[in-house]
Amino acid sequence: MPRLALLLLLLAGAAALAAQPAQPTIIWDPSPNYNSRGGTTIDTIVIHTTEGTYSGAVSWLKNPSAGASAHYVVKEDGTEIRQLVADSDRAWHATYYNSRSIGIECAGYAGQASTWTQGILPALYDLVAWLCYTHGVQVVHPPGQATSQTQQDFSGTGLVAHAQIQPWNRTDPGAYFDWAALVTEVNTRLGVASSDRIVDNVDPGFSVLSGSWSTGNTAAGRYGADYRYAATGTSVTAEAEWRPTLPHGGDYAVEVWYPQGTNRASNAPFTVYHANGTSAVAVNQQSNGGAWYVLGSYPFFTGSTGFVRLANNANPSVVIADAVRFRLVSAAPAAPAPTGLTATALNATEIQFGWNWSSYADGYEVQIAQSAADLTGAGPTRQSVTLGRVNTYTWQGLTPATTYWWRVRAFNVAGGNFATPAPASLATPAGSPPAAPTALAATAQSDTSIQFSWVPGANTDGFWLDIAQSSTDLAAGTGAPTFQTTQLSAATNSYLWVGLSPGATYFWRVYAYNTAGGVHAWPTPASVATTGGGSHGEGGGGSGDDNDAGCAAAKGGLPWLLGLLPLLLRRRRALST
Repeated sequence: MPRLALLLLLLAGAAALAAQPAQPTIIWDPSPNYNSRGGTTIDTIVIHTTEGTYSGAVSWLKNPSAGASAHYVVKEDGTEIRQLVADSDRAWHATYYNSRSIGIECAGYAGQASTWTQGILPALYDLVAWLCYTHGVQVVHPPGQATSQTQQDFSGTGLVAHAQIQPWNRTDPGAYFDWAALVTEVNTRLGVASSDRIVDNVDPGFSVLSGSWSTGNTAAGRYGADYRYAATGTSVTAEAEWRPTLPHGGDYAVEVWYPQGTNRASNAPFTVYHANGTSAVAVNQQSNGGAWYVLGSYPFFTGSTGFVRLANNANPSVVIADAVRFRLVSAAPAAPAPTGLTATALNATEIQFGWNWSSYADGYEVQIAQSAADLTGAGPTRQSVTLGRVNTYTWQGLTPATTYWWRVRAFNVAGGNFATPAPASLATPAGSPPAAPTALAATAQSDTSIQFSWVPGANTDGFWLDIAQSSTDLAAGTGAPTFQTTQLSAATNSYLWVGLSPGATYFWRVYAYNTAGGVHAWPTPASVATTGGGSHGEGGGGSGDDNDAGCAAAKGGLPWLLGLLPLLLRRRRALST
């Protein structure tokens, strides 16, 4: 197709997709606080709140001492919009996103719902729609945070909060701002779907997987400020990737943008990774550049599982990696109910569920209940787990000898459907109590601690270690005067009990349990004693000399010898007289 005809077709398609909104009335009121963007493409609009009045914000952002500015400030009632910095220049409002973004300050407070009146909101919607149309910014609100200059986590960006870029010290526009309404109202003004994604070679969704890719910024027809290129060869030694985050599953037209040239590869090997597999497309980058070139239409899941790669096994000289657009052609319908449902009881407390993949499903929900009525009516025994793109799940911690009804729902952003198996229920086996632990042993470690150990038996979910200062208290259990107990995990086979009484005898046992029951194991011998048992205090009874010497001996070392010397001298003088 001749290039002129292709451009006319593309322009016609763009006109059909997006209506040009009217430019709002804007008062030019320049601020000195700006610098150059350096040619960086605008792909982001950052929404702020002034945390003060409209007039105060305008005055402050025009003050050279402020060191801050924004492109636009919207008045509280929406009757005025002032532009302080030209779109082509870089305002100072969002740190490392300044070069790529336009900043809009809304008069009001992030923490006040009253900020978002039907005066200010329509004015904001009009302004954002006009800016998105003028600069080609995606009408999407990406989730998450762009947390550092080297890790800008958004893909293709769009409409973001100041708090998403500076979460460490900003919260605006706050929890009362309705992002869904912003996207809907802007799209209404544009008449264009909001699910398209563009990943440029400078966006977070672009990555160099291998090889050497240089940066160029001189070729006419480039997308944004620059592009990447790699030398070609007979084998793959360099590869790049564009990976979007798609807000909706469905069929997308995948389009590439590159600056054409006579030294470009005539067979640049692009590969599209989509829901049905992969598709290879060779592109002649010597022509049809400076516009979107369609690789084809392919099915994609919601999220970032689909992507495009370009390798350098081509000829004659270089391959160009610039931008890729994923344009929604038709959204996926609600995911159909999965088929091939199976369930297998692995043991008394675990059931493994399985099912076949469902078309365009972004995830699955497994529900179980102890009656059919509870399953369908959200009764008290119903439990649910939401899963990603998997087709098997093992449910643990179930009750032995219990019948469970179950079903699986496939879903995507458009909705989903349940599938109920035949038969609809499955019973866990009764199970049996665990084997008793063996090789019980206890060793006094000090006056106040004992080390207990044992070898776990089979089918154990955990242990209780019990001690008491009499066999009667041990057998009586909870409530007995000297009875103590501690619960331990199934992986535990020893325990150091501290804080015990010196010189005391302790009787003990280990109780192994699982959901089917439990069993006690008693050691042989049945008791163990801590060391020590003597006691004294300062000013205690008996001979002061003997007490002091005993304390020093207990402490040991040189201080004990020095304390004992006067006592020995007095005894020697007594014997000599």
